[in-house]
Amino acid sequence: MRAVADFNLRNLVAVAAICVSVMTLGCSSEAQPADLTVMQASAIISQNWSQNVLNHFPVVFHSDTLIECGVTNDLWKLTETIDRGYTRRSYQLTEKGSKVLFAIDLKESGKGHEITLRGPYRFEIAGITPGAQPDTRNVDLRWEVDWEKAPAELKLCVPKFELSGHVVALFKQFDHDWKFLSYLKPEDAAPQATATAAPLQ
Repeated sequence: MRAVADFNLRNLVAVAAICVSVMTLGCSSEAQPADLTVMQASAIISQNWSQNVLNHFPVVFHSDTLIECGVTNDLWKLTETIDRGYTRRSYQLTEKGSKVLFAIDLKESGKGHEITLRGPYRFEIAGITPGAQPDTRNVDLRWEVDWEKAPAELKLCVPKFELSGHVVALFKQFDHDWKFLSYLKPEDAAPQATATAAPLQ
């Protein structure tokens, strides 16, 4: 009878040990949630851009015809303001232009025009690197305006090869979810990629 009791006691100890192991594994998996993947990052970026969040990209280029083209196509107009006796001239987006672009800073010289785009875009993720903090990731992002879907006025005035760029998207993990926070300069990102590239969306 004592042998049976000892046997049952050993079984109980074994079961208890298994339960502790399972609980430990569970805690370990919770402490190390899944890393950010290219597919996840692509989906999160696309969702943000569809809601006009973090989708305004500035481009700077030279053009002798941009100002006249934009005025002709009612994208912007020349305005004058008087400040302390000085007359300041600048180009402002029209109502029509505000639907095509987010902002402009045009130069009469034709050099160093800056326009901030609204899209639509295509993009690819070239890689994902560890961020400055353990719970952050840098996503190497290359984007270009989707030329087929771009507004006709934009295509008339701005060369296609100017409508692309390279940025690094900063992601941060909150509990089990990854959030897209902001952009970094590419030179500030870690150089070693941890994920393969994804095709243009």
